Amino acid sequence: MTYLAPLIRKAVEDTGFDLILGEDAEWTRVGVSGVEGHVWVVPVGKGALLALGPGVAASEFQTVTWTDVPLPPGAVRAARFRTLPELYDALRRVRVLLNQTPPLPEKRLEERLREIGSTEAEAVVRQRVGQDLFREMLMEYWDGRCAVTGLAVPELLRASHAKPWKDATDAERLDVYNGLLLAVHLDALFDRGLLTFADDGTAIPSPLLTPDVLATLGFPNGVPKLRRVAEGHRPYLAYHREHVWRRG
Repeated sequence: MTYLAPLIRKAVEDTGFDLILGEDAEWTRVGVSGVEGHVWVVPVGKGALLALGPGVAASEFQTVTWTDVPLPPGAVRAARFRTLPELYDALRRVRVLLNQTPPLPEKRLEERLREIGSTEAEAVVRQRVGQDLFREMLMEYWDGRCAVTGLAVPELLRASHAKPWKDATDAERLDVYNGLLLAVHLDALFDRGLLTFADDGTAIPSPLLTPDVLATLGFPNGVPKLRRVAEGHRPYLAYHREHVWRRG
C-alpha cells in the first residue's frame, strides 16, 4: 500500500461506505450497510481507480473517461480519479445511486407506513408519505439543487414526477429517474405540461408559452437544459412528452 492508502480509506468512509467486504487481487471491495451492491477501489499514484458493477449506470458519469484495466470479478468498468477531491465526488455519487436502487425505496416507504399505523395507512396517507420520500431521494440525487437552474434553496424546490403518481406503478412512483427536482415555477410548468425536456435535456416549452411569458418567468433566452440526463430518465421523459406536454 502507498502512503495514500489511509487517505483513500478515509474517503471511502467519509462518503458512507462503511463496509470493507474483502480483497479481489489488488482491489478492495467496499459497500454500504443495508444496501445491495458494492464498488472496488485501488490506490494509483496520487489518486485511485474506482471500479463499478452493472448496477451503476455509466451515463451517471458523463465527464468520466473509462479506463481499460484488468477488472475485479463482477466489475464492468473502471475510471481513474487522479485527485482525492475527484474520488470523493465519484464515491458520493455512487453511494447515492446504490442507496436509491430498487427495491430499497419501496422498503423505506413500507417502513414509514408501519410507523404511522395500519389505521392511517390509507391511499391518501400512502401518497403523502411516498411523495415525501420521493422528494428526499431527489434532493439527494440532485445535490439539493434545481435540475435546471441550480437553485439551492430547499424551500423553493419541488419534486416533480415525469410520469404522474396516478399513472405510475408503485415502483415507478419511487424511481428517482421518474422525477426532476425543480424550482417552484419550473415545477408548475412541468406538472401542467407547459414544459418538457428532450432526451438530451433540451427544454421544450409548450406553444402556449409565448416569448413574453418566458421572459416574464425569467427566461428571455429560453429555458436552460437539464444539468444532466442519465439513461434511466429517458423513458420517463418520453412519457411526459407524449402524455403530459401540451402541444397547443
